[in-house]
Amino acid sequence: MAKSIVVLLVMMLAIQSCKQVTDKTGSQPATAESVQTQAPQNIDIDIQAARTMMADNPDIVLLDVRTPEEIANGKIGEALEMDFTDPGFKDKVAALDKNKEYIVYCAAGGRSAKAVSLMNELGFTKAHNMLGGYTAWTQTK
Repeated sequence: MAKSIVVLLVMMLAIQSCKQVTDKTGSQPATAESVQTQAPQNIDIDIQAARTMMADNPDIVLLDVRTPEEIANGKIGEALEMDFTDPGFKDKVAALDKNKEYIVYCAAGGRSAKAVSLMNELGFTKAHNMLGGYTAWTQTK
């Protein structure tokens, strides 16, 4: 009888160890397929990639997160202007359409990286940080 209980316990442990491990929330680990379909596409892109994306997709929204003083010196096309230093920045970003694709830029890439991170937290799945920002844009053609 004791031998049967030990065998049963060993079998139960073996079966349990073969099950998928879950994280602390109880959800199943991500598979390669789920990562491809659910993962945000928020990535850093260089100037050439930004130019190509804009040429290939006229619906991409350019988001300039520089100050009005910086924008007064020039901006890229018809970029939407939202000052990252504005206290209402988060609320303004939250009001944007989360289904659209965005290329976000600032002067050099620091604020835009933070803006894209915020957008990710707010549920945006297609927001890209343009590396080098407006400065790099104006230096490359």
